[in-house]
Amino acid sequence: MKPIQSAIIAAAALMGYASAETATTVPVGYVSIDVPANADTTITPSLTRSPLCAAASTGISGDSVSVTGISAGAFASPNQACYLKVTSGPLAGAFFPITANTSSTITVEAGDSTLQTLGFLSGNSIKVIPYWTLNTLFPDGAGVGGTSDALAPSSFVLESDYVGTGPNRASGKVFFYCTGDTELELPAGWYDNSNPFAGTVNDAPIDPTIQYTIRSVAAASVVVTGEVPATGAVAEIVTAESANDNYVAVPFPVDISLQESGLQSVIAATSDALAPTEFVFVYDDAAAGFNKSAGAAYFYCSGDIELELPAGWYDNANPFAGAVTTKVLKAGRAFILRKAPSASGVLDWVAPLPYTL
Repeated sequence: MKPIQSAIIAAAALMGYASAETATTVPVGYVSIDVPANADTTITPSLTRSPLCAAASTGISGDSVSVTGISAGAFASPNQACYLKVTSGPLAGAFFPITANTSSTITVEAGDSTLQTLGFLSGNSIKVIPYWTLNTLFPDGAGVGGTSDALAPSSFVLESDYVGTGPNRASGKVFFYCTGDTELELPAGWYDNSNPFAGTVNDAPIDPTIQYTIRSVAAASVVVTGEVPATGAVAEIVTAESANDNYVAVPFPVDISLQESGLQSVIAATSDALAPTEFVFVYDDAAAGFNKSAGAAYFYCSGDIELELPAGWYDNANPFAGAVTTKVLKAGRAFILRKAPSASGVLDWVAPLPYTL
């Protein structure tokens, strides 16, 4: 069985095969991901949950977007966590966590700046989308497995460390599903492995831009059903004074090539194909094994005059094989982008939409 049923999702995305309503409605589809036994398998939700709101904004002030026809408090705690995705204008493809909303405004967290300063304009279109959570992406442990002993789980969901810096970092958080532990009086649900006694974390949000990994002892599959992205995607790439690994989601439900990805805008090109300094590492998610090394490393060359290599992406194991044009970034998976040491900062990777709806 193919790890990703890309032909099916491509049909849904490109021809509207799985469209829930009319030809003008953004289609829905699914991505089916095989999880090998005794393996670490990267996974990301490249389809979104159904939006709770899709509208043109009527104003912007700082981090607050004006929108008509919404219900106060519907998009933030204690209700389900949501994010605002910008679907038109200068920030199209970017998303921001929602912290609060009234009956006429939506307030987001835009980091060190404000949404307005970043370039959001009144009239830009937005969608309010609920985050995937542990128990909506993996309901009752589906695709991962569970345990009845909360002190001895064997299958996990690993969340990559997106806070620290440096290469080869350990996971930031580790979760497991418990079918119910009668001895410890813990109900069925998802738990944080660092402190299962703190209670279930079923509603822990899944960040759509970063890498998650299923560590499973039994073969399984995960089927993600949702709305097909209709805009490009934006993700932050962090630079640091030391080499830094960014654990990044493939944002689309179709396989894409490195050239299609636009990653050349956030990776340092080299003119010496024998001495690149920045890489895209891609996993072999079909192979068994835990803590696997990358299956391949790629770099971008601006053109090597001495070796007579034209500009393009190359496999670091054999750059003389020619530029890589195959679709090595797989739907529903993740990769690592390693930045060389530089000044600390953040770059925006803007991935163009690789299909037409």
